Amino acid sequence: MVIGIEKFKEYFKEFPENYIIIGGTACDFVLAEAGLIPRATRDIDMVIIVEALKAEFVRRFWDFIKAGEYEKKQSNEEKRNHYRFLNPLKKEFPSQVELFSRMPGIIDFHPDIHLTPIPVEDDLSSLSAILLDGDYYNYTISNCTLTNGINYASPDSLICLKAKAFLDLNERRKAGEAIDSRKIKKHKTGIGVRCISG
Repeated sequence: MVIGIEKFKEYFKEFPENYIIIGGTACDFVLAEAGLIPRATRDIDMVIIVEALKAEFVRRFWDFIKAGEYEKKQSNEEKRNHYRFLNPLKKEFPSQVELFSRMPGIIDFHPDIHLTPIPVEDDLSSLSAILLDGDYYNYTISNCTLTNGINYASPDSLICLKAKAFLDLNERRKAGEAIDSRKIKKHKTGIGVRCISG
């Protein structure tokens, strides 16, 4: 399991309807439920459910970031729907937290926190675009699992998201964009793992 998941649970146990964990951490939960050994995961990727978002959740989120003393705090400046927090000084916190929202600026900026741009080569524009697509977003929030106070994407949702990311990255590469083949392979492998565990 991801380091820091207990700290995450401590902060967000009252707000499972405000977010869904996707990606590797969600896969870890699915694998563990299936009796398989989860792989090592360093980060938590989460989607904000804008229709259910509470001001209390936003405050708690910023409290979490401040308490972890994250050294790097980033956002994609133009769309303001993707945030990344890295390198907490408090080691009981996840080493990276990524937050995605369909609605720009939904997470009000905290006055004590200065955000820097996410480096262009690191911007997960493919995943951001997928989550902006109403069909994928609605499918993900309709197909999630709440276990032990943590809300995460179901195997079906994870397969759909990984398959779409794989197809999008392939198309972008064919169109001439410089896409790291490891990213494409990661999504393809992720589909297989989720099929096996589901």
